[in-house]
Amino acid sequence: MKEKHGVTAIIYDERDGKRYFLILHRILNWTGWEFLKGGIDKDELPEQALLREIDEESGLSQVKIISNLPQKFNWVAKDTKYVYTPFVLRGNMNEPIDLEQEIIEHDAFKWVEQNEVESFLTHEDNKRIFKEAIEILGRISEKNGKD
Repeated sequence: MKEKHGVTAIIYDERDGKRYFLILHRILNWTGWEFLKGGIDKDELPEQALLREIDEESGLSQVKIISNLPQKFNWVAKDTKYVYTPFVLRGNMNEPIDLEQEIIEHDAFKWVEQNEVESFLTHEDNKRIFKEAIEILGRISEKNGKD
């Protein structure tokens, strides 16, 4: 079985004391809501792939990597095992998003308040990594509060 590696971007921003997360409505190969994701090209580091995919799929450039999640997630489709590394990034909700690309993967996006994100996500693996991202952000906020 082939194995393909990739990255997932859990992008958030904060407004009025609330966290909002970017989710995309996928229309290529299946339909539903997900976090931005994409493959790692040959000789590319995961962080490089992450920033390239964010630029390609959303046009966002004002992003900062906060953390990667310790546990990768994977799935199998058409005799290929996909192994993806999730990252948490801080973005800017005011930056325009451009979904136009050579192959249209998504037809819509939303910045969704933290407590509503899970209800939109289509796949359980996205829900699981979202919960892990929230835990990491909580630990970072707690640590920063103690400084």
